[in-house]
Amino acid sequence: MDAKKVTAIVTRAVPYGDTDMIVTLVSIEEGKLTVTAKGCLKPKAKLRYATEPMNFGEYMLAGKPERLVLADCSQIDSFSPITLDIEKYYAAALILEGLQKLSPESQPTLFMHTIEVLKGMAYEGKSAEDSVTKFLTYALTDNGYEVDFSTCNLCKCLLDGDAVFSEKDGIVCPHCADYTGTGIDAVTRAYLAGENLDIPTHLKNNANMVLADLIGQVLGLRLGKHYFTELL
Repeated sequence: MDAKKVTAIVTRAVPYGDTDMIVTLVSIEEGKLTVTAKGCLKPKAKLRYATEPMNFGEYMLAGKPERLVLADCSQIDSFSPITLDIEKYYAAALILEGLQKLSPESQPTLFMHTIEVLKGMAYEGKSAEDSVTKFLTYALTDNGYEVDFSTCNLCKCLLDGDAVFSEKDGIVCPHCADYTGTGIDAVTRAYLAGENLDIPTHLKNNANMVLADLIGQVLGLRLGKHYFTELL
């Protein structure tokens, strides 16, 4: 059987039959991969840890590209402190969903940014909402859609209040906006611009919904439906 090694993180795992699991990996080398983990539903399975969401490691895979099988794994990190905080756990689920949906092929920069964000939540005291903001911003910039929430993209004036986003013009002031844009309130704009980070959690969550909406418009990707529903 063919064999290969990839550096990857588990984004999803579901039971398959009585003892197997179907594991979705996102690898730095190839992007999204679907792998069968034989016997890993058994309580004493040697590689059960390798099927847990957020497990990050070097994976040995066997078989043909269309029928990959988990052969071995050398764990790099599990980000286990995240599992002790329900808000961080839900945030990590959103981040993994975003990485998976944005990585049908290799996205090395976004992959490493995802690891950075998870490390921040697990070991550096970064909050769930700030981590989601960081990941969603990376999702835009790493896919070529860097947005500046400080300056109007048309007249170049400094923004100090509300703003408007359109796929055609980017972030603009209300004077330059047309009727097709999405409004961004002053508090959200200032937070996303990094001008005022000290705002209540629910306002940060509102800002993250704005970022998710921008990703939907420019990348055609809808993510976090369940995550954002839980916040309402």
